[in-house]
Amino acid sequence: MGQRIAIVTDSTADFPKGVAETLGIRFMPVHVVIDGVDYRDGVNMTARQLVDRMTQGAVVSTRAAAPAEYADLFESLLGRYDRVLSFQVSSQFSDSYESAGNALSLLSPEDATRVDIFDTGSVSIGQAIYTIMAARYLKTYGRIEGMKETLDAAMAESVNTITVDDLVWLRKSGALGSLPALFGGLFDIKPIIALKNGRMTRVSRVRGMTRALDEMAVCAGQLKETDLGGWEVWVCHCDAEANAFYLRNKLAEVLGKEMDSIPVVAAGASIAARFGPGSCSWGMIPLKR
Repeated sequence: MGQRIAIVTDSTADFPKGVAETLGIRFMPVHVVIDGVDYRDGVNMTARQLVDRMTQGAVVSTRAAAPAEYADLFESLLGRYDRVLSFQVSSQFSDSYESAGNALSLLSPEDATRVDIFDTGSVSIGQAIYTIMAARYLKTYGRIEGMKETLDAAMAESVNTITVDDLVWLRKSGALGSLPALFGGLFDIKPIIALKNGRMTRVSRVRGMTRALDEMAVCAGQLKETDLGGWEVWVCHCDAEANAFYLRNKLAEVLGKEMDSIPVVAAGASIAARFGPGSCSWGMIPLKR
């Protein structure tokens, strides 16, 4: 009989509705702090509620779950499973990977050996796809060995771009970093930002959201010569459903894919806090190489 394996990820991973539940994936909620009050993403704070508070001028920040919270979750799962695999948001974006690793010291030595912590090197839909690919790998091969190498190789070839409606949200969240210099301080410009290994770099900038979405589809079309039949393509948005479906349709057109094969995912509260309402992204990760 094979090992019973539980899969955990942070609430920073954004899945199509019902997919995580079908695969039995558990979530560790990150903390969302609004005007000094601490909430848990997806538990007592939804993305819709957060967006409403943000547009009302609330001061918002996020923080990783504490090691003790991870330890409690791991311990409860180890009572029912042989192993726990925990897939964390990129360590470049959050302290979740460090916190989950520190949780192992709070477990018994025997239990600690039964928990594996992974840095997905991604966030949002990229993190979700990484976690799903892990579940598929386990189902196909029935072993953990070789999984990380396979998934990391896929992530190295992945593409993930995002545009935000207003750079002020990135500035307020502290995620903007050196990007103001890249955009010349023009916060009315719609930037197209590449997310790679948890880092943000500028792809281009245009005026107007429609032009930004069109440009994102053009970026995807430049990859058309590769084997796109073996890629997973998702779209994600924060309070921008109409724009997300517009982007989905443009991607399907340039990539020669069926529209229904590209999931449109609503971002959770932790992503809303970082990129703000109106943001849209697309991610593409190779399934096999």
